[in-house]
Amino acid sequence: MNFLSIEYFAAVASEHSFSKAAKRLGITQQTLSANIAALERELGCTLFVRHVPLELTYAGTVFARYAQRFRRDRDALGQEMRDIAGDQAGVLRVGVAYTRSRAIMPPIVKAMQRDCPNIIVELIEGRNDQIQQWLANGDLDLAVADFAGKPAGIELMDFYNERMVLVLAQSLWMDLAATGGAANGQVDAVRTAPDERAIAAGDLSSLEHCPFLLGSPQDIDGRIADLLFRRAGFEPKVTARSDNVLTLLELCHYGMGACLCPERFLPALLDGERLRTLRVLDCGPETEYAIRFGVSATPYHWSVIDDFIRCAREVTTGVSQ
Repeated sequence: MNFLSIEYFAAVASEHSFSKAAKRLGITQQTLSANIAALERELGCTLFVRHVPLELTYAGTVFARYAQRFRRDRDALGQEMRDIAGDQAGVLRVGVAYTRSRAIMPPIVKAMQRDCPNIIVELIEGRNDQIQQWLANGDLDLAVADFAGKPAGIELMDFYNERMVLVLAQSLWMDLAATGGAANGQVDAVRTAPDERAIAAGDLSSLEHCPFLLGSPQDIDGRIADLLFRRAGFEPKVTARSDNVLTLLELCHYGMGACLCPERFLPALLDGERLRTLRVLDCGPETEYAIRFGVSATPYHWSVIDDFIRCAREVTTGVSQ
């Protein structure tokens, strides 16, 4: 057994697929399958139930626990040796959500290149839940995410707070307002006009007839949307779903529905002309959440991680550490 076998096993366990794991590793599926089969012969146990999707056997689950520990210790060893040698070179693997990466990472990476010119920052993008799982699996050096609670084996550090806002086209808002009133000027008992004050308090009940554009239920906007709709007491009329906030904002621009988006992302994602076509609504205090740095809770972590966190805080929050 060697570290390469453990890396191959970890990729298959993470992807639940030989073909996807092989693509991620940059090797053929045949090579990967042969290595896993050899590992199983060495251990005397079957590690995967080979159906679609792949599942770990009980032996595979036990081996995964040890593999995770081996990978963390190996990474920590390499990082500590590089620091002892004064070698500020290598690849820093940073997990971050797609849209957050586009909105905040360019100036951070630029600052890192200035301070640590021999470090390559590899941005590994995914959903919030995927990023946390990759960090737990040892596939990342650092994660930037909304960590709910205190995940086991992860050390958390504060970064900044975000707030979700509701975004829709001005034209759609006007249509909703118009259909909420009857011809005689009296409020329709069935369809009332949107109540911006109630929405700002977190009550979306006046938007029951508004179409919505939603992200993944597993992501931050999905969690907050579920909270708001349950409180409002209605099932939303969903026009479209996408993990890509830029796609949702473009659909918003065309009046296809309302979507949730982190407020601080809007200036980075849209130009002034696009922003002027949209109405941005506060949805109450429960739409705010903390973005934090997460690293594996090992006895030692690479000093370059501290350099990245310092650059990120200085660039994003203006706080010098």
